[in-house]
Amino acid sequence: MYKLRSKHISQRLFWSMMIIILSLLFLSISLIVSSYQRYQTADRALTEISALRAVADLANRISRERAPANKVMSSSAEELAANLKELHAYREKVNLQIEQTLKTLNTAGFSAPLPQLSSNLKVSLQQGRQAVDAYAALPQSERTSQKLDHAIKQMFTAWDSCRDVLKLVLVQSEAKKTSVSEYYTLILILADLRDQAGRVASNIMAAVTFAEKMPEENLARSLQTQHQAKYLWALVNTIQPEQDKTPEYLALYQQVKTQFLDQSIPMVTRLMDESRHNQRYSLSGTQLTESIVDNFATVVNLQSYLLDYSVKVAEKDKQQAQQKLIFTVLVALICLITAFFTMIYARNGVFRPLMKAKNTILRLAQHKGIDYEGENASADPVTLLEAIKKLKSVLQQRDALEFQLRNIANTDSLTGVSNRLALDEYIKYLEKKPEKFTQTALIIFDIDDFKYVNDTFGHIVGDEVIRLVAEKLQFNVRTSDLIVRYGGDEFLVLIEQANFHDAWVVANKILKEIGSSELYIAELNENIQISVSAGVAVGAASWMALLEKADKSLFQAKENGKNKVAG
Repeated sequence: MYKLRSKHISQRLFWSMMIIILSLLFLSISLIVSSYQRYQTADRALTEISALRAVADLANRISRERAPANKVMSSSAEELAANLKELHAYREKVNLQIEQTLKTLNTAGFSAPLPQLSSNLKVSLQQGRQAVDAYAALPQSERTSQKLDHAIKQMFTAWDSCRDVLKLVLVQSEAKKTSVSEYYTLILILADLRDQAGRVASNIMAAVTFAEKMPEENLARSLQTQHQAKYLWALVNTIQPEQDKTPEYLALYQQVKTQFLDQSIPMVTRLMDESRHNQRYSLSGTQLTESIVDNFATVVNLQSYLLDYSVKVAEKDKQQAQQKLIFTVLVALICLITAFFTMIYARNGVFRPLMKAKNTILRLAQHKGIDYEGENASADPVTLLEAIKKLKSVLQQRDALEFQLRNIANTDSLTGVSNRLALDEYIKYLEKKPEKFTQTALIIFDIDDFKYVNDTFGHIVGDEVIRLVAEKLQFNVRTSDLIVRYGGDEFLVLIEQANFHDAWVVANKILKEIGSSELYIAELNENIQISVSAGVAVGAASWMALLEKADKSLFQAKENGKNKVAG
């Protein structure tokens, strides 16, 4: 009998230790899989950023091709041969980079952008080059500023096709929500900054070359690109993480302001003023191109630095993920090996001698053994397994609670848009740069007859109305704009770098979108019409002043009747 009981205890001990080892194995596999997934994501992010960088470099080269093209088209007879040689040499580099970019995208697994790059971009670029060559081949007597401006705009179209490729690669990227996500956005912004900065002079090149008065369209395009370049320059610094603002970055960023924004843009502005006052231009087309190119190098240097830096950040992230994976695998192996040898030692070095001693005593006493240890042998592993499961559950609950708190802190629970806490943080950011208030548009939207909706149909329907309005706001504004649920039925939309006309257009567009919407009430089998009123204000000395202006405009809109915009 005691032999049977001893054998039973030994079996229970074995299975108890196996449960411990299997539990450790299960946890180890989970951690290893999680670490491997993080490593795969980091590796994918590096591949994607490298591909994005390749397309951004290509866009940069295509944008820079406008400089030698402009020189050729504004050349005198003596300068033409040398400038043509420079242009053809540059085109060969661009053609080579297009093929290299195709290979890079194919290697990185971006199949969708390949046809667009190999067909649309090449066609647009070829058309732009043909327009440049056709203009350069014209006799001086047949050349006009309109023909020159047409050729310049054709080269703009070539760059726009390359930007479409860049956007498509960005959309198809799988790892853009990783810790290096800022650099996905930065790469696109840098490409835009590089091109918009180049267009500042290109938009007025034709008129300057022919010493003619600049058309209003060209003046407007040049002003727009100037504002866009300044906005993108400021946006780069906003998106760049604080910990990555190295001394080299800060120096390059300041150089863009000093040499391009403070020198090149005023140079273009001076030429525009000379045109408005019918004065003789102080620079020729060739001189303008050469002057801009020299100062424009700072923009190129900043772009090259941040593109290289983004790749380094992705490489560092991948290296850390790889190290963590290796560390996790090693720790898991050590734990499993330790548990396995501990089981062998416990069985052979502890329990077997004890069992043997027990059996010897029982034989000597000729007494039937009672295995009091039997319950404990099976109880210990069960308790350990329960503790492990409980700890895992507590950790999961803590992670879920932290996630909920982060979202609740800055998000309105009903609509999913920002709440007043997010607005307070945004106002603190603006108050650090008071001049931003003068460039910020505020639109206040208030739901018309909302009390009637609540009283007539109930608060549940009222909540549906609020959700519908929030969805329409999110659909009709940019992701960079801030939407805040300010009150029960009141929303704020803040738009940086916007004039009154732009804000007015946005407000009217949203009013029409909401006004044409109906909410179906299934319980009553009827639709209810929804409308809002809006107050628009742009620029103020402080936040309270801006809010007061918008609030007065909203009051005026309400006075004028529902579904109105006032400013």
